[in-house]
Amino acid sequence: MTGGSFTVTGMTGGTDVDSRFLKFWGKCLLQVAEGSRPLEELNRWMQSGLAPSGDLASLWRQCYGLPDGTANKHDALWRKTTADFRAMLEAYAPLWGWIPADRYDQLKRKTERLETTVAEQARLIKQLEALLENRNMGNMSMVTRFQNVIEDQNQAFEKLMQSLVPSAENPDETDA
Repeated sequence: MTGGSFTVTGMTGGTDVDSRFLKFWGKCLLQVAEGSRPLEELNRWMQSGLAPSGDLASLWRQCYGLPDGTANKHDALWRKTTADFRAMLEAYAPLWGWIPADRYDQLKRKTERLETTVAEQARLIKQLEALLENRNMGNMSMVTRFQNVIEDQNQAFEKLMQSLVPSAENPDETDA
């Protein structure tokens, strides 16, 4: 097998990148760009676990320097090169903004759980607000109560002041 490796900076600690990995991706993406290979085919092949048969497997063998012919998933050389490929893909995927499907599914489930929790909390808040309103203790009713108490105290204070200080309207009453 031929193929050099080099270090890609920007990855945590640097990662040796197998040039065969880049060669395979380059050829695949060129075929997609030329329209001779749909991107979905590459996706299906990867989701199938890198099946050792078909056009992509032939391209794989060419890029990785494997012998022509049929290999199977139990072939040691095939397993080693696919394991190397997966390791490189896991290192490169974050640089490309990709996340593994299992990580995506995990985040999707977490988001769904959080959305459910938020919905339950919103429902609980509405129930508590309704309970406060039913007990005449809602926010608006509390504000109204405080306003009424302040108004009543204000009127009582005015009456007290009027009783203590003679009215300015009838100055003669105080002189008499």
